[in-house]
Amino acid sequence: MTNYSRRNREHVVNNKISRWPQDEIDILDGNCSFNINYLGYVEVSEPTNSKLCCESIAKLYQEYKTGNCHQSPAILWITGYELRIVDKTSKSLILAQTIENVLFCSSATDYSDQLFYTSRDFYNNRWLCHMIIVTEFSSDRLCKAVGFAFRVCLRRKTIREGPTTNTTISTRSIG
Repeated sequence: MTNYSRRNREHVVNNKISRWPQDEIDILDGNCSFNINYLGYVEVSEPTNSKLCCESIAKLYQEYKTGNCHQSPAILWITGYELRIVDKTSKSLILAQTIENVLFCSSATDYSDQLFYTSRDFYNNRWLCHMIIVTEFSSDRLCKAVGFAFRVCLRRKTIREGPTTNTTISTRSIG
């Protein structure tokens, strides 16, 4: 009989966990940015259902591959307060999303250059799944940066509201 828990522990200990400490410092300084291509968003009914998000994003990605959907070369700025996507050429703001409204972030399973995250659009009362294509680094690196920004935001919220606040960490899934 195989002891799976021991094998899993050995797997975690033997494999190097990818970390980018400079990204964490830049997030704290408000100076963390990545070159990306922003494809847009898809409205989703279940924001934490990664399979549903992957299917929705796959449709958007196919439109991109066939030329029906155009990418926007952009810069993703990540801070402990927000995600901000700025058009690379015109410098106009494409998207500004507070970290508190980000519910789910993941790199796509099929392609290492894709990242998507779901967030709440309070103005229109809907859930949106945003798709990003990473141009220079792995999507895992961006996912970990968003996760670190979320932890910074959560730490700030805990300090502001006190340690007795019930936060719903378990419903959030950030790489």
